[in-house]
Amino acid sequence: MPGHTNLMTTLFAHPAFWLALACVLLLVANLWVFLTREWEGSHRATDYARLNFPLDAPTLRRWKIDGRGRLRPDIVWSQRPARWQLLIDGQPGPVLPGNAPWIELARPDFDGAPGARLDDFRHRYVLRPLPEGSGPDLTFDITRIAGRFYRERGMHFPSDIELMNTPLPTGRFTRHPVSYWTDDYRYLGAAKLAEADRILREDMQIAGPDTPMVRMEKIIRHLRTCWLNAGGVPKDDFRWADPLRIYQELRDGTGKGWCTQNAQVYTFFANRAGVPTRYVFGATVQDNRHVYNGHSWAESYLAEAGRWTYVDPQASIIAVYGRAGQPLNSADLLQLCTHDELGGVTARIFKDWGWKDLPYEAAPGAAVNVPFNLVCRCAKNQFNLQTIIKYRRPPNVEDQRDLYGMLLRNRVYAWTNFRRYLFEPAPAYSLLPTEGARTYFVRRSLFAGLGLSLVLLVLSLA
Repeated sequence: MPGHTNLMTTLFAHPAFWLALACVLLLVANLWVFLTREWEGSHRATDYARLNFPLDAPTLRRWKIDGRGRLRPDIVWSQRPARWQLLIDGQPGPVLPGNAPWIELARPDFDGAPGARLDDFRHRYVLRPLPEGSGPDLTFDITRIAGRFYRERGMHFPSDIELMNTPLPTGRFTRHPVSYWTDDYRYLGAAKLAEADRILREDMQIAGPDTPMVRMEKIIRHLRTCWLNAGGVPKDDFRWADPLRIYQELRDGTGKGWCTQNAQVYTFFANRAGVPTRYVFGATVQDNRHVYNGHSWAESYLAEAGRWTYVDPQASIIAVYGRAGQPLNSADLLQLCTHDELGGVTARIFKDWGWKDLPYEAAPGAAVNVPFNLVCRCAKNQFNLQTIIKYRRPPNVEDQRDLYGMLLRNRVYAWTNFRRYLFEPAPAYSLLPTEGARTYFVRRSLFAGLGLSLVLLVLSLA
């Protein structure tokens, strides 16, 4: 017994014992958090600007005033024009350098003189990238107000003021290129990509002169035609299978699919057709059982408008437009549906699939614009205060649920899920706070603790 007691005392006194115990406890904690996580818990809340204002379209970081009193816009854009043509109230002004345009403000300033109206001092300035057609005009309505207007009326103001109005997004926020969101699907292999390109060219009849909208219409028309009887519950394999296989099985009648498969396959073919497209899904659950909403769709980037547009292939919705004709994204529709403000919003659809009873004329297989509130049944059901919209970054494979054996069947699927679980949460947009930040803090802390304890254990034993 004394020898046994001495052995236990020596064991407890050795740092390796406690480090080994810490490793076991941290391993159990990591497994418990992984196995009991929410199905759709891998996300991190982000802002509207980061999601919807890419580097591919010009935005402003801020304004600067140089030593000569000229306004210099700090333009953020993936392109750099050779020069800028400045127009003032429609009249040509100077041609400015491409890397540092500036605006010399028209005088006089508004100073509150008798009979003066503030609107009469507003001027429109346009920076047009040269050569013409190389990018959109940047428009600014600016009114200069003399600082003495306030000082003479008893309010201290240290300087003159420029009252700005511009449709350009302005601010210090992170901007990603459109390519940040789009998958090139290289992991499928050259043979499968070649077959996908053949389908685009021969079966969908997509040709070089086709505009992005025409390409989107041809893809959805083809999918809806091929999948007339393919709606239904997908098999487990479709959670990790490549989109070309999903397309082929639904076409050949050997598989069924719902919104997820529609969105995955559309996203695949749209990207291969040169229309930047990202996979979007909204799924809000509690305890992996109580489901507030769940749907999958896509967003395609329309470069001519510099905006993402909502696309729901399952509902044959090709694009959605606001009252002014601008493409609307998912976050826009979340706000509009939540506040029931869909007046003037239109959708481009195919009547043939799901909307034959609408009182709008359209030739068979032709797209038509209709009021969105006639086709928004799914959107209104899914977009509510609890909705969390998640934007999947490449590669476009599903998130792991509870069939853990699937992690052994495809290394891209397994590695992607590991990265998403710990390091690369899906960016998400919501009207309410989410637990994404707390979720990732817990996951990363436990994983880092396990890694550190293992390193210390090895060093201790060495």
